[in-house]
Amino acid sequence: MKKTFLTLLKIFGGLVAFCVALVVGAVFLLNTDSFQNKLLQKATEMLSDKLQTRVQIDHVSVGLFSQDLRLYGLDVEDQQQRKMLQLDTLSVDVDVLPLLRHEIRISEVKVKGVRALLLKPSPDSVANYQFVIDAFKKDKSGTEGVEREAKAEECEEKEKLSLAIDRGRLEHIHVTYNNQQYDLGVLEYKLSGDGQHVAAIRQLQRQWVAHTKHGDVDNRLIVGLLNVVYAPDRRHVSLEEANFTTDGHRPRKNAGKPKRGFFDADHLDIMASLQADITHADKDSVAFNVTRLHAIDKGSGLNLDDLQMKGAVSHGVAYLNDVNIKLPNTQLRFDYGQIQLPSKKQGRTLSYQASPIKARVLLKDIAKPFAPVLGNFNLPLDLSVRFSGTDQDMHFRDVIVGTTDKQLTVKASGSITGLKDKQQLAVRFHVDRMVAKGGSKERVISQFPVKKFMMKQLHNLGTIYYTGDFAVLWKKEVFQGLLSANGGRINFQFALDEQNKYVTGMARTDSFLLGKVMDMPDIGKIACKANFKFDISKPRTARMRRQKGGKLPIGQVDAEVYEAQYKSPVSAKRQVKVRNVVASIKSDGAIAEGDLTVKGKRVDVLCSFSFTNTNEMKKTKIKPGVRFHKLSDTDRAAKEVRKQQKADEKAQQKQRKAEEKAAKQAEKAARKAEKAAAKAAKKAEKEARKALN
Repeated sequence: MKKTFLTLLKIFGGLVAFCVALVVGAVFLLNTDSFQNKLLQKATEMLSDKLQTRVQIDHVSVGLFSQDLRLYGLDVEDQQQRKMLQLDTLSVDVDVLPLLRHEIRISEVKVKGVRALLLKPSPDSVANYQFVIDAFKKDKSGTEGVEREAKAEECEEKEKLSLAIDRGRLEHIHVTYNNQQYDLGVLEYKLSGDGQHVAAIRQLQRQWVAHTKHGDVDNRLIVGLLNVVYAPDRRHVSLEEANFTTDGHRPRKNAGKPKRGFFDADHLDIMASLQADITHADKDSVAFNVTRLHAIDKGSGLNLDDLQMKGAVSHGVAYLNDVNIKLPNTQLRFDYGQIQLPSKKQGRTLSYQASPIKARVLLKDIAKPFAPVLGNFNLPLDLSVRFSGTDQDMHFRDVIVGTTDKQLTVKASGSITGLKDKQQLAVRFHVDRMVAKGGSKERVISQFPVKKFMMKQLHNLGTIYYTGDFAVLWKKEVFQGLLSANGGRINFQFALDEQNKYVTGMARTDSFLLGKVMDMPDIGKIACKANFKFDISKPRTARMRRQKGGKLPIGQVDAEVYEAQYKSPVSAKRQVKVRNVVASIKSDGAIAEGDLTVKGKRVDVLCSFSFTNTNEMKKTKIKPGVRFHKLSDTDRAAKEVRKQQKADEKAQQKQRKAEEKAAKQAEKAARKAEKAAAKAAKKAEKEARKALN
């Protein structure tokens, strides 16, 4: 938008300067209609000849005593005979006295009604306005350049004319650039006495169409007021009542999906205001200081209360310092950041990194736009994280999240990949350590508007320690890790299937105080493995509850108990141990029924139970039983296997004993032979000494 506006100003400025140069010298000659008509005809011919296109001016009025110039109805065609520039009126007030000092000083310029058609279909094509820029270039090659050099030698000692404008006002400007529309209500310019250039733009509008893979999106930007102050020691920009809207001509993404956030890039309605200072600017770089930025998306409720930062952009890289971001109840800050801006022409892709980010967060600030389930999350959290990324992925290191009272702390690291394709989007984090003390578990869960199951059992766990991993994939979430608490340690893995609406998983422990946690004092330690599956489909569970009522979750648990302890029904001081127990629990939402089976060779110990409320497990109804049976084919086969194993072990033991006996005999013979050899050697040595004597 800035480039297009500057291009328009260059074209318009060239035309105005040419007209002023032709007319201002004749102001003192004659102020008659005949002369002005001749002047108009001559100016039109010269412009047409210079531009090599059709130029028409309806009327020109030059005031000899009022020192003003009025131009009405300027039409300029491009080289394809299309109306490129149309101007309704141009009014120029000239100060006479500065002309004696070789100065053209315009006290005021007024322009009303400008319509421009600017076309450049592709980066490699020639713009329809390029011929105007070429015609008014200061330096030209060829014959004209040689002639200018010759004339310059003759006028070497003459002073050049300077041009200065005190005030200017443009009204009702409409520009079409390819398929984009620009409208400008009013542009006011003023040169103050202390040398400050002050410009104000009101009701600037831009409209364009963005082509996406999901269809066309209409975009519109309206700037209520843009003020620019330029001085050698100060460059200030302020923006008020800026409105950016999009329309994808499709229903909102959360239509019929109450759990989905309101943020939708196809339906934005953003109001913004800005205060900033430009501290440095040249051809290759710009430095700035944003003192205030406020923006709110009225459609989603996302509210950027304020943003402050210092920054600079140089050679395609943006550097940020002292960044402070505020939402209504959230504050985020970091010392510095760096962003490599993308450029297809230079082969650059987007990348960014930042120093450690510190924040005090209230998640309800992002509830409406992104996660309505967080709407009541009023628990303040402290956040610290390092992050970097590209247009494809994001990486998080040294993540620390916790409550302000340190009762809950989480240390983690992770990444988000597949940002350009929602079906490939994957969020993966490794939790190095999580500690939840006291009632922090219950406080976190109470922030969510969900049904609270087994809260008493959760409290009985005491302080929880966790390390593990979780992943959020396309319509699926997976969690796994090791959970340690007062009751013991549990390895677990479970998955949330968003497509079929089920929660499935597995849990395993070598020693866990199940009775203490479940408030069932007769049960002691347990070592087991369990698989579970629960239905989370609202339509299915609603249908079941209409039929049977109840408040329990709907699902099934199948467990294998390797070993368990429970209180003896005969003596309270005795503990009974059981092994190889198979358990199954099924819940239809109203009642949960379970079966325990302790398998034996010819007798199985049975126990069935049922309950309707997880907060009253002491009232569980239990029915014991036994079942006699013959050895099954499996048991008989196992018995034969064990018998054969014993025979094989006996034969192997006998063979080992024979091998050990033979080894001992061989060792004894070797020692005997060694002893005889030593004796013979000693005897030979004795005889040798005797012979020497």
